[in-house]
Amino acid sequence: MEQFKKGLIEFNKQLSFGAIDFFNLNKLKNKNTDAIIIVGMGGSGQVGDMIAGLNKELNIPVPVIVWKNFGLPEINYKNPLFIFISFSGNTAETISGFKKVKNRAVVCSGGKLLKIAKKERVPIAYFKDPGIKPRQGGGLMFYGAIGILKNIFQEIMVTSVKLENTEKEGRAIAKKIKNNIVLIYGSQKNEYLCYNWKTRLNETPKNPAFSGIIPEICHNEIEIFENKNFLSELIVLFIEDDSDTTTNKNIIKKIKKVFNKNGVKFISVALKGKNELTRAWNALSLADWISYYLAEENGLSPAKTNLIDELKSLK
Repeated sequence: MEQFKKGLIEFNKQLSFGAIDFFNLNKLKNKNTDAIIIVGMGGSGQVGDMIAGLNKELNIPVPVIVWKNFGLPEINYKNPLFIFISFSGNTAETISGFKKVKNRAVVCSGGKLLKIAKKERVPIAYFKDPGIKPRQGGGLMFYGAIGILKNIFQEIMVTSVKLENTEKEGRAIAKKIKNNIVLIYGSQKNEYLCYNWKTRLNETPKNPAFSGIIPEICHNEIEIFENKNFLSELIVLFIEDDSDTTTNKNIIKKIKKVFNKNGVKFISVALKGKNELTRAWNALSLADWISYYLAEENGLSPAKTNLIDELKSLK
């Protein structure tokens, strides 16, 4: 079995603290922490998006801010904790801000970041790289970051997660969206999931995909479906959530009526699980299977990222 598919099958093993080793947690300044700043790029940064999106579910008592760039954001908090997440530990953007702050922690599997953190006795959440791509390691990075946060905020709650088998559904959706530009729509509370799906479809099967938020798209983006020159190349994926507001559910129903009348292709994907955390992981697992089988449909390697690698090699 190829390594990439093996990573998808074994993803459930990541969803606990069991694969994480923690070091130097006694160095954390846990008095009066008033914000969490999560610094990371790509799949690592999306772990920050997920934590920010689930902050109420996780019972995090302070704001969570995500930074995806070189350096650090300008903030007005007095005692923030910076968590630097990099699967490889070698992400240039993430490393660039690391030495600029004192109250910090690291989540990684090795690289320059781990070397510096060990030398300076910075709090570390370390996991062994199981031979997967960084975008497949969201569970390891998520539980690493949450383990650090629980050391500061004892009230943080992480409910148990039991993933559904989404492979069959993923394969079926991949066949439906093949040769289409995919537009992923969901509510504001699930914005992080919509964006995560977009990037998975971009990186694994190299498919054009974009995300938008309801109701905002009703005031601008919906007009693109009036242009018949592109209509045959577009398909919409609705990420639907039973816990959404009645207002949002009604808006989706109205959008579907407009789409049916105007010949717009769409698919509804219902979030599944007993709580928000489970629904999130099930959704991301499904996105991974869709992306894997869409790469197969496209005749492309799900693991290779030739243009990303080419860009990184340029001086």
